[in-house]
Amino acid sequence: MRKTGTDEEFGEFEANLVELATRWDQSSTDLHTRKLAQLKAAQLELDGKRVRDDAMRGLVRQREEEGEGSNMSVVGGRAEKAARPMKKQKKNSECRSIDKVLLEFTEGMKKDEEEFREIERRQDGKHEDLMGAILGLTDEMREQSERRSHDAYLEREARKDELVLILEALRKDNEI
Repeated sequence: MRKTGTDEEFGEFEANLVELATRWDQSSTDLHTRKLAQLKAAQLELDGKRVRDDAMRGLVRQREEEGEGSNMSVVGGRAEKAARPMKKQKKNSECRSIDKVLLEFTEGMKKDEEEFREIERRQDGKHEDLMGAILGLTDEMREQSERRSHDAYLEREARKDELVLILEALRKDNEI
């Protein structure tokens, strides 16, 4: 059982997984797997075409039935088609609803674009913070390296001085 999410979200997720698996199989190096994937993809395409065609036939049939029922009038014992002001009103209302959908869609796009820009700004800020931190660390590492180099240099100089003192002491004792 799913604890969170809508059916649409899970449907999209499952469709994406199926598409990913299909593409994986299609790019497989195994010839048999690739052929099976291609046959499966072709069958899915045919199934989709059949569903679209059936849906379109159903819409056409439904519109024809609606048109016959509302636009027929009986005059003198015979059926005649009435003038179609209802269809024009229906088209106008459909256009209005389409306009509403398009308006909502464009508003949604604008909101998404603003959110995207905000996310981009945040990511740029994080990127700058990371770069600053990385540069700070590299400066710190360079300074420590320089300190260690300088300390090593001072140690070598101190050893040299010790050796010089020991050599001078040995010369004075005429051991050298």
